[in-house]
Amino acid sequence: MRKFVIVLAAVMATLGCSAAEMDDTPIKAEALPSAAQKFIKSTFPSCEVLYATKDVDFTAVEYTVGLTCGYVIEFNGKGEWKDIDGKGKALPESIIPAPIRKTVEERFPGCVVTDINKERGGYEVKLNNGLEVKLNAAGVILEVDD
Repeated sequence: MRKFVIVLAAVMATLGCSAAEMDDTPIKAEALPSAAQKFIKSTFPSCEVLYATKDVDFTAVEYTVGLTCGYVIEFNGKGEWKDIDGKGKALPESIIPAPIRKTVEERFPGCVVTDINKERGGYEVKLNNGLEVKLNAAGVILEVDD
């Protein structure tokens, strides 16, 4: 019986942890970190915040923001962008680091970046031709996926 209670408690704790990690709480745009608010205003001046959510798990806080112009941005707890999804539209060039932009222009002429994701040591970008390209911070291509 004691083993059953211990196993039951472990299962319930696991389910409770999983439920806590899936909690995206709607928030007002004013509740975003100031760095995120400044980034949105300076990079997307003609767009309004359509929705914002805050996700708190055991190790980090993340924010997701949808804009009226169709972009979706994920921020870390400090308000630094982690991922910007254009939903098929080109991202503003000011977002894309110069080495990444240069490599895309040279290696994939006529293509534009529609999604950019910061990763440890570099970036992953999606292009309008369907390719996903991983690059280091210097713009060197590490992997191409279709």
